[in-house]
Amino acid sequence: MTETTAEMMSEWLNQVLQGISNDPVIVEFWSAMRMGNQSGGKAGIDPYRVLGLEKTATDDQVKKRYRELVGKVHPDTAGVKGTEFLFQLVTSAYQQISKEREWR
Repeated sequence: MTETTAEMMSEWLNQVLQGISNDPVIVEFWSAMRMGNQSGGKAGIDPYRVLGLEKTATDDQVKKRYRELVGKVHPDTAGVKGTEFLFQLVTSAYQQISKEREWR
């Protein structure tokens, strides 16, 4: 990679980061990631924060919220490009909760 290419990529990345720094969805995901890192010193993401729920949410509330978010961020239905990461994050959070609650 040439120095010019690296500089262009760095500039582009800075523009992207500035553009998303005030996006409420991204801010919430960053918050969820920080909260996950604070719990017992474990690295990770708090799956309840990702879904926008409290840990006391019922199974039905978790499942309903998951379906709502998947409809919004699924790459085929979101209406915008670039939602693959968000879709994977929501799906991963749901799977983690499912595993914790021993759903089959």
